[in-house]
Amino acid sequence: MTLAELRKLYERTWQISESIGSGWYAVRRNAISAQGREHGLSDVRCGATLVELARNLEAETRLESQAWRHVPVRHAPS
Repeated sequence: MTLAELRKLYERTWQISESIGSGWYAVRRNAISAQGREHGLSDVRCGATLVELARNLEAETRLESQAWRHVPVRHAPS
């Protein structure tokens, strides 16, 4: 996986940069909703290599594509 390939796949959603020292990170271009956070979405994903970062962004994309059902909280009777 090259940086150009990774950017081609994800640059609409993520800003991808090299870390100081070593590794890579991606920051979302738009903030995620509170519901997205509740379902495990992240604003930042990291990887020691571009391949690892690609796997992490792919996992994030899969999580985003899941249908979330907002189930109202049921309160116990008083």
